[in-house]
Amino acid sequence: MSGKTFRKGAPVTWHWGSGTAKGKVAEVFERRVSRTIEGKRISRNGTADNPAVLVEQEDGGKALKRASELSHH
Repeated sequence: MSGKTFRKGAPVTWHWGSGTAKGKVAEVFERRVSRTIEGKRISRNGTADNPAVLVEQEDGGKALKRASELSHH
């Protein structure tokens, strides 16, 4: 259980490689969701306690994360 809530448009960060990535919440899912991102099919099992979050980055990239992987920016 992540205990974190995220709303559309909220700025978020997450660990990526040896650094930190950032973006804004585009959508929140409390169910299983799949998206094709950069040619790869990515799936996350979102739940009410730990939803899946689609994040849009400033460069136009997207990431599909669980709320437990994200921090409020």
